[in-house]
Amino acid sequence: MATEFTIPLHRFDTNLLPADARQVGTDAFKTAVMMHFAAEYAAQGQTAIVTVDDQEITVMAFPAEASALDFVMPMLKAGKIAEAVPYLESLTKSAPANAEVLYNLGIAYSELGQYDEAIIRLKRAVQLDPGHAHAWVGIGTAYHRMRKPEQALAAFEKAVEANPDDGYTRRNLGGLLIGFKRIDEAVKHLRRALDLMPDDPQAIFGLATALEQLSTREADEEADGLYLRFIEEHPNSPMAEQAEKARTAFAHRRLKSSAVGGFRPDVMMYISSALQTFKQLGPQQCRTIALEIAMLGRNGLDINDPTDKYTLKALPGSFSGLHLLAIMYTAFRQIDPTMDTGADFGAEYTAALDLQKQ
Repeated sequence: MATEFTIPLHRFDTNLLPADARQVGTDAFKTAVMMHFAAEYAAQGQTAIVTVDDQEITVMAFPAEASALDFVMPMLKAGKIAEAVPYLESLTKSAPANAEVLYNLGIAYSELGQYDEAIIRLKRAVQLDPGHAHAWVGIGTAYHRMRKPEQALAAFEKAVEANPDDGYTRRNLGGLLIGFKRIDEAVKHLRRALDLMPDDPQAIFGLATALEQLSTREADEEADGLYLRFIEEHPNSPMAEQAEKARTAFAHRRLKSSAVGGFRPDVMMYISSALQTFKQLGPQQCRTIALEIAMLGRNGLDINDPTDKYTLKALPGSFSGLHLLAIMYTAFRQIDPTMDTGADFGAEYTAALDLQKQ
C-alpha cells in the first residue's frame, strides 16, 4: 500500500539540500529533492517516487521497488509515456541498480524520440544485467532510428546472444544483415525467426528478400514460394506489390534462361501483335487493358505454362500468362516507357518495332 502526500514548494526546507541545489525550479533542485526523499525512505526499507512541479512536491512511498514499478507500468501500457517518465526518473534515484527500471525508462525515451537519453539508460541496464536481451534490443532499435546501422547491428547481435530463441530479435538482426550484404547470415537468422514465429508476415517477407539476394535457382524457387504465401496471406499489405514484382522477375529470369541467347521469339511476336492492336485503340483503352492485366496479376499469372489460359474484359480472346505479360509490357511502354513492369522484354520490344517498320 502506497503512502502519498504533497508539500508546497514554499514550505519545503531547502536547507535540507546541498548548497548548490537550493535554487527552486532548477534541475539541480528537482534532482536533490528526489535524492533527499529516496534516501529518507530507503532508510525505512521503502522506495519513494518523487515528482516536482512548479508549485509542489509529491511523494509516494512504496514498501518495495517492485510495487513502485507496478504503479508506473499501467501508464506505459496505456501509452501515457511522457506522463510515466518523471516517475521512472524518480525511481532511478531510489533504485539506481534496478535494471528493469532503467530498461523501461530507456524504452520510454526512445518512444518519445529522445534516443541519446534512451541509449544512456539502456546501456546502464545492460551494465547491470549483461543478459538483459530486451535492453539490447532497445539499444539496437534506438540506434536504428538514429540511422546508425553499425551500432544497431552490434546491439542486436548481443540481444541474440542473450536470448537465441527470440524471433523478433532474429528477424530484426536478419534484416540489418541484408543491408550489410551478409546474406548467408541473414538467411540463417530469418529462417530461425520464421521457425519461432511461423505466421509473422515480416519474417516471411524478410526471408524471401534474403533468399532472393543469393541469386541461385534453388533460392529463387524458395523465395518465390514465400512471396506467393505472403501475397495469399496478406493481400492488403503495402509489401504485397513488391512481392508480386519479385515473383514476376523470377518468372522472367526462368523464361530467359530457357531461351536460346536469352531472346524469346514468342514474346517478340506477342509484342508485335499488341503493337498492331494498340494502333487501332485509343490511349484510354490501352491503359484499361494494361491495368486489367496488372490487377489479374495480383492473383498470380503462370507465365511458364502455355496451356493455362486467361480472359480479359477489355480484349477479346484467351491468352497465356506469358502473352498477357507481353501485352501489358507493350501497353506500359506506350503509356510510360520509364515504368517498371517487373519484366525485361526490351530486346523483344525493339525487334518487334523493327518488324513493324519492315
